[in-house]
Amino acid sequence: MRNINKQKTGQVLPFLQDGAYYYKKGIEAYQNRNTSQALQYIRRAVRIEPEEPVFLCQLAIVLAEKGQFEEANESLEKVIYEMDENMAECYFFLANNLAHAGEFETAVKHLNTYLKLDPKGDFAEDALTLLEMLDDEEEDLEDGEETEEQLAQSRLERAADLLDRGRYDEAQCELTTSLSEEPTHWELYAYMAETLHYQGEQAEALKIVTDLLEKEEAGFLARCNAALILKEAGDERWETVARGLRIALPVNDWHGYHLAKTWFRLDDPELSYEWFQRLNQRHTFVKRPRFYHQMAMAAWMNGEKVKARQLFRRVGQFDQQMKQAADWCVEKIEDGIDKPEKGWFLYTHPDTDGRS
Repeated sequence: MRNINKQKTGQVLPFLQDGAYYYKKGIEAYQNRNTSQALQYIRRAVRIEPEEPVFLCQLAIVLAEKGQFEEANESLEKVIYEMDENMAECYFFLANNLAHAGEFETAVKHLNTYLKLDPKGDFAEDALTLLEMLDDEEEDLEDGEETEEQLAQSRLERAADLLDRGRYDEAQCELTTSLSEEPTHWELYAYMAETLHYQGEQAEALKIVTDLLEKEEAGFLARCNAALILKEAGDERWETVARGLRIALPVNDWHGYHLAKTWFRLDDPELSYEWFQRLNQRHTFVKRPRFYHQMAMAAWMNGEKVKARQLFRRVGQFDQQMKQAADWCVEKIEDGIDKPEKGWFLYTHPDTDGRS
């Protein structure tokens, strides 16, 4: 007789592997010097528990060891600005990465924050040593005499800073003085045209850029500003100039920065953001707080709201005078504003550029 009694089969219970499981596996791989496997495990831990700051901090450590500094810094900044601003070690790791990238001023700020939060922490001695090294580095830079090329660049940077802040009267005075000393510095004329343009002196601005375009040595900044001024004047020649800019390869980071700003003002935020991202990955390019503000606007215009918030918070961290403006922008994003107004690209306070 056939036995019809069914044997009770064993039920296999699934082993739920949470973020902590993969994090532990990642730490083990890291301690065994297998950074590639460590990165794989810790990335998985972060995907499972994206709001766990410890996982993100360790991810940044492994990324930095593999030379992926930009992504490492983004992970650390996410912890600092969005999760736990008192997680001291993140400031130390971020400072270390920035010091290697040559961003000494920002690195010093983060080191001081770390020491303030955890003066007797595991990395306190290392932080003090790094601060001493950075102080020596800055002294060496200050002791060097400014070459003619550096002097010319500093004049451009002063003018650009004033223009980016919408302080056109001051920019015009600065440029007038500089041009009296360097009457054949054509890029200064390009900035003068931009200054006049934003002050409503369209005819004079148009005359300057038209003259510059006829010169072989007019320079890259002249072409950028010519495209902008010609377009806003309704002159079809702007399209020809813009086509040339699309295939242009700037010879230095400063020109690339000006190109990023130009594309934003020419209503091509996608190309603008692409250039900002390139510059953000360049360790040799010194990034001021206004750079992060402008990149945030380009990111926001492209729908990258998380990245924009992160960049605005970075502005507030590094420039206390602009913290109110940065917080205002973050609030607008969180209120559901899809895109910023074009005028918000100026690096100014909300009550000085028509924001409300």
